[in-house]
Amino acid sequence: PRVTVVIDTSGSVSDAELGSALLELASIARALGGRRDLVKVISCDAAASRAITLCAAADLPLTGGGGTDLRTAFPRALATRPDTLVVLTDGQTPWPAARPPCRTIIGLFPRETAYGEDDDAYTPTGPPAWARVVEIG
Repeated sequence: PRVTVVIDTSGSVSDAELGSALLELASIARALGGRRDLVKVISCDAAASRAITLCAAADLPLTGGGGTDLRTAFPRALATRPDTLVVLTDGQTPWPAARPPCRTIIGLFPRETAYGEDDDAYTPTGPPAWARVVEIG
């Protein structure tokens, strides 16, 4: 199967969480029998990077650090025609309203409190019902 992985690189994601995302990425490649050519990676904060084939990435650039809107990554990810879309995130993002046409898995970094909790107007929404959600770590 072709897998596209979106990694949340927004400012609310810690270095330790990015490290966990890279470990998950390595596990996905191993699960595909080491076929890194079947894995594409997109980093995203408020804007999505271009999709990079994992086997072509000598040094995987995880750019970002700003706000979060993973909705910008979904059209780029779907353009790669994946069989499975994996989104690795802290969940502090708006989500697309429509279900993607492929299996979608959201890997959530565990959090005791939500980023922006000191803002009374901030209410994070949970992951969409159309995705399978797993906790990372």
